[in-house]
Amino acid sequence: MTALYITRRIKNVIMIGVVIIALIIAFGKSQIINAFLKPSDIMGQTPKKAEEMFNKSKYDTKIELKYITKDIKEIKRAVDDIIITNDLNTIYSKSSSNNIAKLIEIPRDDYKEIITSLRNHEELKSDELVQSAESAPIESLKQRIKDEEKIKEKLLNDLTQVRSVYETENLQQNLKRQNDTLDSLRQSLTAKKQQTNNVLAKIDISKFVSRADVTQHAFKSFLATFVISLLFISVALFVIYFIIILFTKLFSILGIKTTHGKPSRYGSTSSYGYGYDYGSKKKIKRKYIRKPRSGESENSEEHKDKEDK
Repeated sequence: MTALYITRRIKNVIMIGVVIIALIIAFGKSQIINAFLKPSDIMGQTPKKAEEMFNKSKYDTKIELKYITKDIKEIKRAVDDIIITNDLNTIYSKSSSNNIAKLIEIPRDDYKEIITSLRNHEELKSDELVQSAESAPIESLKQRIKDEEKIKEKLLNDLTQVRSVYETENLQQNLKRQNDTLDSLRQSLTAKKQQTNNVLAKIDISKFVSRADVTQHAFKSFLATFVISLLFISVALFVIYFIIILFTKLFSILGIKTTHGKPSRYGSTSSYGYGYDYGSKKKIKRKYIRKPRSGESENSEEHKDKEDK
């Protein structure tokens, strides 16, 4: 399998392009520039799911506690002890080496004691209490359930008095819809009681690192990303190169003419006998001497004899 003819200039352009692309990818992924611009950084971000669950929840009272610490394991251990000791319900929990996010329910009766324990840490940097503006009173839900139950009782009484099949089927469908409404209201009442009797707490623990650590982490990430990108792009180019050679070989077997091949030594030749050698910078001039025919040579000899006489 013959190799493609690529000039040295094209090879250099390809190599420079590969390095530039790998550098762009490495700069983008590692964010090494931000490491030098920021004096410090907080590694680890709160998961989006935890943020969405906390913001969309309909608890009457919500509180957000944010801890920033160099030793993430120590504060995690302290928070876990409080959760286990008070048997708190954990709605959501996600842990990583740089961030821990939890959503827990704190009973309103024990709220002051538990929240005091959670606040008793120097690592606590943010403490925000949120009161829900959209709150349906429990008493209104209870009253609505009573009203719907009266409607259900009336439907049951009507069902015992009807005689036609059509009226019976119609009342049964209405009764089914009424039961679905009551089930939905009872579920809302249960959830509302839970949201009213408990306080939703979002606990966010992030690891704080110094500028030197941030720079070191970003530099390692930059080198790793650069090497991986360089290898990946190089392998991709080699694969494309061999695919082109394979197709060129296949076309030659099928008899299809291609431009692939070694460059000819003499690129062009004029009808005047001038050839241009592309292998050198010199223009080569070839002179062709025309030989006279046999008849012409005899006449020339006779002409010479007459002149001698």
